Amino acid sequence: MTLRILLGLLLISNISFGQTYPFQISDSNDSLSIQKEIAALAKNILKDLPNPTSEKELNRAFRLHIAAREYDKAEKNLLGFIEFIAKEEKTPSNGIGFQFNTFLKTLNEESDKAFAEHYLEVFKKEYAKLKDAEKIEAESYFSTDIVPIRKGFFDLLKNGNLSQEEGIMLCRSYASYVVYSQVLKPVASFLAEVENQKYDIQDSLLIKTRDGALLHATIARKKDVLEKLPTVLMFNIYSGPGDKADAKLAAEKGYVGVVVNTRGKSLSPQDIEPFEHDANDAYDAIDWVSKQAWSDGKVGMYGGSYLGFSQWAAAKTLHPALKTIVPQVSVGVGVDYPMANNIFMTYMLRWIHFVGNNKGVDMTEMNNEAYWHALAKKWYVSGKSFRSLDSLDGRPNTIFQRWVDHPKFDSFWKNMTPNDQEFSSINIPVLTISGYYDDDQRGAMYYYNKHLKLNKSANHYLLLGPYDHFGAQASPSAKLGGYAIDSVAKLNITNLVFEWFDFVFKNKPRPEILKDKVNIEVMGKNAWRHLPQLSKMNNDTLTFYLSNTRKYDHYKLDMKTGGPSEYIKHEIDFADRSDSSKLKLLGEALLIDSVFRNDNALRFVSEPFSKAFDVNGEFLGQLKASINKKDMDIRVDLYEILPDGRLHWLSYSLQRASFIENREKRQLLTPNKKETLSIKDSFFTSKTIGAGSRLAVVLSINKNLDWEINYGTGKEVSTETIKDAKVPLQIKWYADSFIKIPVFKY
Repeated sequence: MTLRILLGLLLISNISFGQTYPFQISDSNDSLSIQKEIAALAKNILKDLPNPTSEKELNRAFRLHIAAREYDKAEKNLLGFIEFIAKEEKTPSNGIGFQFNTFLKTLNEESDKAFAEHYLEVFKKEYAKLKDAEKIEAESYFSTDIVPIRKGFFDLLKNGNLSQEEGIMLCRSYASYVVYSQVLKPVASFLAEVENQKYDIQDSLLIKTRDGALLHATIARKKDVLEKLPTVLMFNIYSGPGDKADAKLAAEKGYVGVVVNTRGKSLSPQDIEPFEHDANDAYDAIDWVSKQAWSDGKVGMYGGSYLGFSQWAAAKTLHPALKTIVPQVSVGVGVDYPMANNIFMTYMLRWIHFVGNNKGVDMTEMNNEAYWHALAKKWYVSGKSFRSLDSLDGRPNTIFQRWVDHPKFDSFWKNMTPNDQEFSSINIPVLTISGYYDDDQRGAMYYYNKHLKLNKSANHYLLLGPYDHFGAQASPSAKLGGYAIDSVAKLNITNLVFEWFDFVFKNKPRPEILKDKVNIEVMGKNAWRHLPQLSKMNNDTLTFYLSNTRKYDHYKLDMKTGGPSEYIKHEIDFADRSDSSKLKLLGEALLIDSVFRNDNALRFVSEPFSKAFDVNGEFLGQLKASINKKDMDIRVDLYEILPDGRLHWLSYSLQRASFIENREKRQLLTPNKKETLSIKDSFFTSKTIGAGSRLAVVLSINKNLDWEINYGTGKEVSTETIKDAKVPLQIKWYADSFIKIPVFKY
């Protein structure tokens, strides 16, 4: 998902879930009445919001001011938002938010001309100031289809008392509708002429696969380039106006740009079935591309999230023309999505509707945070089975049910990506990019570790930094969850990707940041470490035992083991849903916080460290426990407690006890028997732990809105209900349990 899409997402911060606002429209066909009431709503909300100081607050504020018809304030906040982004990027783009920027400049300039005529003048003047790559960014906004934007607004329009979140969502949607309905037509002819002069574009092409399916493709080539070129290919389920922009960007960088949408998207008449056909379809798309007159027979792929997965799917049966892949924040299908270590997530239904409701993407569905929070809360409070989530939604969904039918990492999931033999045959150069706070880091590392394990000569580079899911795809946020990232970590990821392609295809130097096979930014040190392999990044391991010795509000994280018969009692009452008002859907993680968020957790805290060291890698451990049930879902979080008492969240592991040893085979626990549970698959991190800091391990049992709830009966978890929660989960955590933390000591 690119920055263009990110700009369209609902970005929420400092929202009050208790505040409500009366809203009444007597006639939804009366545009003046709608305009008046939306403006009043936006002004009321703005009164209750803090003065915007952060990137997200400014993003929200300028849209609300547009809805309030306060255009001078909107322009001020928009410029502040753009300045924030410019500080984050080594090569900032003045094309960001170009549709809003030019709209507001037009309204805030005095003119006797009609809006459309005046707007075209402003647009041409501002457009002429942009660099070529910035023009592509700006142009992408004007390929937008107004129909779904209008529909999205009217779908949200309702009378009654709106929560602050619902009101913000409605006003933002209205602002987009107002802007796009006025800016698209005036510039359509001008942009079409510009594009025709510079590029050969094919945006309605269909590629036929071996089994007769049709895949929609968008192709961009520079008109002044006559020689055959390598192709940069994106295999993309997020079809829409951004496809042409991505293809044009590749053309601008000296390649043929091709974006092929997955089966069922855009003009493809087939059903939308995410993940299932990509391996074969990507092979056929690459085969078609390599045979075109403009192709030199070489293809490279890049992209993030789903597009990272689709590259590994393409590498499953490696086409001779595919010469390199750059998977970013890759979805590990069946590994970390739609289930993480065999635990399904409620977000999966939201995402299915996002990509499956129409031939493009349904941004209104994705952005409707209030609706999805309410649905998850309804499910949680009802105690109904996870499998019933789509029925509670009122839209039974075959894809959702099909996925839930496969709680093991079985052939359904495994057939979508390379098997062991296929991994061993992947000999093309690969660059994996992910972040410490990337939701799909475990998927990215699954592919990385598999490839290196099965192909000893794998030409595979790795780059990891303090990035979230979006930052590792385009441009990292300067501040992430309250943490200001080091200056050396502020890379332009898109530029890095094309430097990699130049290295592979044009014999240019390898990107400077990739000094070795493994490249890791150490948070707090403002430095990159470059290593030949991951095993070289540590020179020691700290082992901490989960002591049953109480100290203040926590237990000791001790370097000496406790007795094997000593334990801490821990009880979780799954039948108690009185905490539902406190729970929220998983949002942006607060990396820097002042309090631990989980009330049901046990906390273990070390003594302060006298010398600084680096935590590098993935923590491991063994939990010794006995429970009165047959299963449980365990979460272990690792924090640094700074000398001033604030917390820096470092990593976590979420695992289903019955699948800890093998994600392909469920092995239930024996009630009341002391068992050893291996803790693994924690999120990779790298950070300097300063002198005076402490480490904290937080041990909890999953019970929230984000994940299916494991009641421990041993039945298929997706079918369990609150009726299975008559007896609370009772745990004895033994004091010989330990966590091993890989470190580098100086």
